[in-house]
Amino acid sequence: MATRLRLVTGGLTVLVAFLLAAIVACDGGGGEGEATPTPVASEVQDQLKRMVLQLEDLPSGVIRAEEFFVTAEESAADSGDREGRLAMLKEWGYIQGYDVTYQANPAVVSVTGLILVNCTASLYGSEEGASASFADAMQTARTTLAAGAGGGEGMEVEGTEAQTFADDIVIFRQGPARAYLRVWWLMDGGRSDFIQQLVEAQARRLKDALS
Repeated sequence: MATRLRLVTGGLTVLVAFLLAAIVACDGGGGEGEATPTPVASEVQDQLKRMVLQLEDLPSGVIRAEEFFVTAEESAADSGDREGRLAMLKEWGYIQGYDVTYQANPAVVSVTGLILVNCTASLYGSEEGASASFADAMQTARTTLAAGAGGGEGMEVEGTEAQTFADDIVIFRQGPARAYLRVWWLMDGGRSDFIQQLVEAQARRLKDALS
């Protein structure tokens, strides 16, 4: 697996890191989170949803497999130090996050190599808070890469033989928001140009949502 990390702040790519190569395949599932937001929360959630890639940014044949909003408590729940993580999020002024996963059908996979796209966005009370979150996400991604945990192991694509699998990670920071884009795709016979298109589309979505 070829795993690549890019960090983007204010629309500018500032770092690219490459690690690892292996042979794997992929599969994704879906469900939908539910929430009953207050009017204020609804405005924040609408903005968060506009910060990430939309279906129209992706090839026809891609579906929204899963989406959910993330509170500070939920974000901290998976941490080994839940209380410490929650205190850190509160220090950053974490407001709320949003997570969406898109899945390609076999026809899209065969033409572009695209398998799954995961996008997240989170809002903070200040640019400083978003910058701190950006730095934390960068460190987490570097640790993940150093450990060789690309996230695609054990996945399979229906009807597709084992191929070289790419796992591209891009982290963005714009104003009081941070976004994360992760793309899983097959390199053998796939197209790399659409990755840059997705990165540019994600940067535009983030910028436009904050305008």
